[in-house]
Amino acid sequence: MSEAKKKLKKAATATAAAEEKAEAVAPDTAAETSEAAETAATKPAEENETVVEANAETDGETKTDSKSDDDTDDEEEKDEALSSFLSRQQKEKKPGKLTDFQKKLIITLGVIAAVVVLTLVLVNLRKKPIVSEEDIPLPAEITLSIEDGVHEAEVVLDEDGNIKQNGSGSLLTYVPSNIKKITVENRDGTFEIDSTTPKGEATVYTLVGFEEYDKQSGITDEIATSCAALDFSKVISADGNPADFGLDKPRAKVEVTYNDDTSSILHIGSNAPGGTGAYVSFGTGSAVYLVDVTVVNRFFYSINDLISPEITAAVEDSANIDFSRIEIAGAHYDEPIVLEPNTDEAIGFSYLVTSPRKMFADEVESHDISGNIRGLYGESVVCVNPSADQLASYGLDDPYASVTADYPDTTITLYASAPHDDGTVNVYNPEKKLIFSIQLAAVSWAKTGLDLLTPENPLNVKMAYVDKLSFTAGSTDFTLDITSKTDAYVDDTGTEQTVTSSTASYNGKDMNTDDFHVFFQNVNAIKNLGYSDASAGSKVMSVTFAYTTDRAADTLSVYESDGDYLLEFNGDKVGTVSKKYIEKLITGAENLIKGETVEGL
Repeated sequence: MSEAKKKLKKAATATAAAEEKAEAVAPDTAAETSEAAETAATKPAEENETVVEANAETDGETKTDSKSDDDTDDEEEKDEALSSFLSRQQKEKKPGKLTDFQKKLIITLGVIAAVVVLTLVLVNLRKKPIVSEEDIPLPAEITLSIEDGVHEAEVVLDEDGNIKQNGSGSLLTYVPSNIKKITVENRDGTFEIDSTTPKGEATVYTLVGFEEYDKQSGITDEIATSCAALDFSKVISADGNPADFGLDKPRAKVEVTYNDDTSSILHIGSNAPGGTGAYVSFGTGSAVYLVDVTVVNRFFYSINDLISPEITAAVEDSANIDFSRIEIAGAHYDEPIVLEPNTDEAIGFSYLVTSPRKMFADEVESHDISGNIRGLYGESVVCVNPSADQLASYGLDDPYASVTADYPDTTITLYASAPHDDGTVNVYNPEKKLIFSIQLAAVSWAKTGLDLLTPENPLNVKMAYVDKLSFTAGSTDFTLDITSKTDAYVDDTGTEQTVTSSTASYNGKDMNTDDFHVFFQNVNAIKNLGYSDASAGSKVMSVTFAYTTDRAADTLSVYESDGDYLLEFNGDKVGTVSKKYIEKLITGAENLIKGETVEGL
């Protein structure tokens, strides 16, 4: 038999064996196994098919069978089996090309496989490290009880007297609404908080003995939260020396009574190194626990911290926002300063200084003063219901400054101490009986003065309300009659507007309007260079305004002096002015009367 036939027979035999084996396994697996075997058998069959046919023809023509008849019969039977096998393989042979459906199926399966692989990668990347049971912290073993109505805790010890199992735990598990009363004693004093929770409403906290004071928002809630639920991160000692933990002289002692008529007692010792917590003892036991510092710090508040730092309430009705009179006095001032609102529309100032001298008040300074009285808040409360000795200790027995402001609905009086090195002052509200700390910049009435209240320009007269302007400087002496009229017109947007125009005449003769306006502006622009106590010499010039309103005439006078000229307003010294400016102003007045051009200054 040819070598090719032997190989084919061997492949056929292997295929048959694989098929028999496939029958003994699950259908799906068997099918896959059979298919693999058939593929393996088919491949050599296909490769050698041509060779077999060629060799068969050659054997038939050139070779003589020398085998016995039995051998020939056996070979014929094997040839028939081989032919049957090859025939079957040809029939079962799969097409060489894939259908469109098969292609799509392969692509889909590939995509699904890629997604599955990517998902597994991402899951593994994000997977948390496996934590063994040994790594999970165990809670401390403590026994909680109530003895004579007081909450107690006992640390469980082993047979050697050591802490059996350390870890975190809870000493109290209430909620703030379960609290009836809290008493806190610390180095700043003692205070008591009563707590009530009306049905369906928020808990209400009352500072016992200080019911008349408004509370600082949120502070009592913080204290109650720390008293309701108390957790610890570790048992520091089951029976340590209190002095080692600052518990021999605790920084705070807290007693809490709950609605179930039980109570708890806390002692707050020193902080642990590294800010890991604070040492706390619970009940009457000697065990020491480590508690978060943010929890225990709430027990270091003083009564001052619990009271609102509102010095004065803000105005509620806009009708009461304007004062009728402000008096500023105190050790800082030689004489009281009185401010009053300007009610005359002929003057462009909001406020007037009426004492100790009469003048218009600087806009910025006067507005700062009026804005630092109502709706005033301090940085903190420093003393509640101070005694005479306490007022003296805070520099308020003889106040550095005081302010009394009259409003339509109330009168407010405040006192301030001298400024401290850090820029703060103590402010006392006698009506509230509270002393506050506040920045000096926030109470400008405590640092003002006549120099700050003196405006840069002593005049701000509105031309439309002037009836006559009289000017005197040496031989130049004249009075101008001023006429103003207001006309209405409609602008481009259809809105009605008004415009006021003013003209001046001298002895019945109209003045050049442009030159008159420039001269008027030059007078209004006289600048005060600062106050001086120098003696006044002879008068250099004066200008007087008479108004169409009820306001009395105002006169600004200039006098000779060493250096700059002196300024007087209505007979009171108000400052100094540049000589050069006044000389140019006088020249402009002379040019106006002559009908010549007046230069702007």
